[in-house]
Amino acid sequence: MTNNRRYNPKNTSFKRVVASVILIIAVIAGLYTLLTKNDEATNEPNVKVADVQKPTSEEPKEDLDEGTSDKQEGSVTSAVKDGITNEDVTDVIMPKNDTSAIIANAKTQVYTVYTDLQQGSGFLFNRKGDIITNAHVVKDASYVFVTNEHGQEFQGQVIGISKKTDIALIRVPGLEGKDPLVLDTTKAKVNTPVIAIGSPNNKGGTSTEGDIKSLDKNFSDEYNYSNLYEITARLEPGSSGGPLVNAQTGNVIGINSIILTDKPEIGYAIPVYSIMSLITKWADQDVDIKLDDEEDYDHKQDAYLDKKLIKDYIDGYYELFPYAIKDKNKNYYETYLLPNSSAATTAKEMIANYSSKDKEYQDLKFTFGAVHIYDDSPNISDHYATATINSTYTYKDVKTGAKGTIKQSIQYTIIIDEYGDYQFSKIDILSTNTDLPTSGSGDKKEDDKENVTTPPTDDNGKSDDEETEKEKVPVETQGTETSSDEKVEE
Repeated sequence: MTNNRRYNPKNTSFKRVVASVILIIAVIAGLYTLLTKNDEATNEPNVKVADVQKPTSEEPKEDLDEGTSDKQEGSVTSAVKDGITNEDVTDVIMPKNDTSAIIANAKTQVYTVYTDLQQGSGFLFNRKGDIITNAHVVKDASYVFVTNEHGQEFQGQVIGISKKTDIALIRVPGLEGKDPLVLDTTKAKVNTPVIAIGSPNNKGGTSTEGDIKSLDKNFSDEYNYSNLYEITARLEPGSSGGPLVNAQTGNVIGINSIILTDKPEIGYAIPVYSIMSLITKWADQDVDIKLDDEEDYDHKQDAYLDKKLIKDYIDGYYELFPYAIKDKNKNYYETYLLPNSSAATTAKEMIANYSSKDKEYQDLKFTFGAVHIYDDSPNISDHYATATINSTYTYKDVKTGAKGTIKQSIQYTIIIDEYGDYQFSKIDILSTNTDLPTSGSGDKKEDDKENVTTPPTDDNGKSDDEETEKEKVPVETQGTETSSDEKVEE
């Protein structure tokens, strides 16, 4: 009887020997890799880690970390894959490749975190009012408050805290509905430029710049720190929990967490991709929030209008406004405008005028002015403030290449919205002075000006030449810490 399957004992034995050898080599290689990785993970187990905030020595509360498995710690679930962000749940549009614009756009979603034991930082994660921070910032706290850059205070409650990973989540009902920052779960690369934003030394909205020096750094202290980003953006006391932002995309890629006492110039951030599933699990919980405040408590009374804060706010607005002039789709400036207000309408009209087809953007500068010579701008009332700006928009005529200018005196009305943020509710164009480019003349000379609209009613009592000399050059990155003598935190 013939068997159709061919069987060669010699060939089969030889194949088994080869397979066995390959298997042995693979096992040896695997053991070597595992041992090497373990050595790397513990190569600095005794290095003193200085948390950007000094945690207490007591154990974390067990009930807040209940149900968290080892698999969930530091892993990404199938629902949260690399590259997926929360862009679909926020109207915030993040700038790209411009440090000052990124900072100006992000500061309204970054908060200072206060407890009875610590001061740290945090940033908005979703529209439920959930704020990401470090576990050591809120550990064993009797109460938690967060404040925005304008001083408004909100009470929150810790709804998730890990005893293994230095991560916690605070729910702040007063921030429900506000747009969060955009998070990116893609693993960053070495040399990626970054911006660390937070409240070091209780200075809200402070930022430092640097880049990612290395990946996958591991430390053991009170918490297990795994796969950290090592960054050259300096962290200081109070920075814990603040966002690490990719300076190329504007998206949050990490949570600023620790420094080493012997290398204070180097910081470490927990990657977003490594904790996204844990944060998402906490955020999805239906938690009964019990706060000390009465239900009808008006948080707006804690916010206040301040001249310096208003000037900083207008600085930030003018950092973002030129983006829309050059590209109407880059409407980052809209976060500064009260939705559906006359300010939003006027700003769009200004964009349309500045970005018409015959104009090519060159520059936009501004100075703080006043309607009358004795006015003090900004001018603060009980429930709103006004600030007068003298702006000069310079453009190039697309056909002739000649330069023209639009000088305007503009009054901004600033209010405090329900989230305690400043917002422009009204923009009034007080006067406009347009210098048209002379056809075929190239760059216009000063004595060749042609005023085609009504001159300003009162331009702070100064001539155009005097105003031009004092026009404000756009400020440097706001809040960037450059001092080299600041203390290293513990």
